[in-house]
Amino acid sequence: MRNLFILIALALTASTVSYTHAESDSAESVAMPDSTVAVIAWFNKRDTVTYWINEGEWKIKGTDTIKSAGINTKVMLTVADSTDEGYTMEYQFLDFQGDALADSELGALQNRIAEKLGKKIIGTKIRFHTDEYGTITKYDNLNHIKKQAKSLFKEASKELLVLPVVDSLKSIGFDISKYIKKVDPDQLVQGYLEELELLFLCHGNIYELGESSIHEDETDTQYASDTYNTASIDPETQNYSITCQVDSEIPQEALKSIVGAIVDEFSDAEITKNFNETFDTQVKGGAVTTYVSITYFPDGWPTDVVKQTKVTVGPTSKINQTYITWDYRSTGHQN
Repeated sequence: MRNLFILIALALTASTVSYTHAESDSAESVAMPDSTVAVIAWFNKRDTVTYWINEGEWKIKGTDTIKSAGINTKVMLTVADSTDEGYTMEYQFLDFQGDALADSELGALQNRIAEKLGKKIIGTKIRFHTDEYGTITKYDNLNHIKKQAKSLFKEASKELLVLPVVDSLKSIGFDISKYIKKVDPDQLVQGYLEELELLFLCHGNIYELGESSIHEDETDTQYASDTYNTASIDPETQNYSITCQVDSEIPQEALKSIVGAIVDEFSDAEITKNFNETFDTQVKGGAVTTYVSITYFPDGWPTDVVKQTKVTVGPTSKINQTYITWDYRSTGHQN
């Protein structure tokens, strides 16, 4: 759901590229208006780029900020083939590392999973195709990925169910094992794909240079929001950046309904009573800020990606951030 605001905002401010190019073309060979920037993949067969993906979660209450979870993943993108119609590519997992700064049971669990199960994911390849602009069009081997994801999730669940917090939740009527059984395998597969799709999120679109903003009022299907977009080009390196931020307000009644649905899952009547009596006095609405910024080399390979989601309810905020940065690249090969 948190990706939806960004996808909508980018769609509203971008137009689809409508011209073709061959592998031997260069980014400078296509004339574009000075007021726009196009996100296009000028890739070649055997191009290889590695990235580090750093994911973290922070909890903020007042002036206190605690990093509660974090994991680092190294991946490699390779162009297996290049034609006028598009690219055949591979996305491979190379390494997993836990985050020693994460200070919580969740952080400790992630570190154990990274150490124990990460070794089984290392070497896994996702094969996919893009059109000539770099927009992902098809995956080849998601059935295999789904089988692996289900197997690893089963192992990770065993690690989760022995945590002391699980017994504490059971004592107040919340059985986490029931939710584990409801997990959709397709959601597990998306966990493999979300950073890959983030790297290619803007490919195939043209953006107006400069800053723009959009305000949308609340409707029956969406919250009121303000969207801020920026597109820029570095005059020295010719690297270019696309940034989008969406600020949304969650009305009090909507927030109460969301939290209430969670409270209803507890069988302890005292929890439900306390929620009904104190929620309106303790919580006054909420807010969600979603931010994505992607910087590209002139040939369309991403250099850095930042995606951050901040959810604020009352005096407490939670921030989830993904930061992707390139580590090694070998590009510009010719057949």
